[in-house]
Amino acid sequence: MKDLQLRPITLFGSRGHRGRYNLELPPPAAHISYKQEMVGNQYGWVRIISPEKRWNMNWSSCYVLTECSGCGAVQWQNLSNLQRGISKGCQGCSQRRQIPAWLEKRLGSAKQRCENPNAVGYNNYGGRGIRFDFPSVIKAGLFLIDEFGMPSREMEIDRIDNEKNYTYGNVRFVTHSENTANRRCTVLTRFSQKYWPYVQNVVITKLSRGLTRDEIILSAESTVSLKRKNWKIVSARLDFMTYEMPEDIIVLPYREGSSTTAATAGQ
Repeated sequence: MKDLQLRPITLFGSRGHRGRYNLELPPPAAHISYKQEMVGNQYGWVRIISPEKRWNMNWSSCYVLTECSGCGAVQWQNLSNLQRGISKGCQGCSQRRQIPAWLEKRLGSAKQRCENPNAVGYNNYGGRGIRFDFPSVIKAGLFLIDEFGMPSREMEIDRIDNEKNYTYGNVRFVTHSENTANRRCTVLTRFSQKYWPYVQNVVITKLSRGLTRDEIILSAESTVSLKRKNWKIVSARLDFMTYEMPEDIIVLPYREGSSTTAATAGQ
């Protein structure tokens, strides 16, 4: 018996770019049915993300909507080919890559921070002796996947001990909040937007680079005067910002060799 016939739905999401059919160009369908229990099934590099099944006239072949766990491409795939292993789902990731493209890019950036003096952040990594000890970016990615499994794109790469290198046993996948909590460089006991001209991650980045709060405010004023990116938002924050900080908020920019942490700053 065929799956329950329902009214067709319209789906929105990431732009698919590798398959013949994607969100903007779905495969033609003589019949449409739905099977909720197939959502989440993984075949090779792709996972089914919709209960919709688009059938041909004879009900002998259907397409399902999938998302690649490597590159994030969303595209329609022939379900029979996926189930029989004829297709791994994403040609780009299954044929050319051993690790997801986004993971390769992030590890490549980490390697650059350690080895390229012109890279953003080099002073906080290679400049203070942090090395990328893996033989290659691919080897690093394969180690992480073997150790922790295939991560979601939201996960970040973290060094367990921030004084040690990118190496076996000292890297892991963590959430953004866990990664922020493990940073060595800045003390900010509490963040409240009304005391800052920038959002929290920008404030932390600037403190990490050694800027004081007064210097961050001067930087914001310069952004407004030069009409840099997002200057109108920064200008509005400056207009309504509270300049006097309460005593319970301790702000210390990073200083090389300092052992003060958010936990010890108030002691």
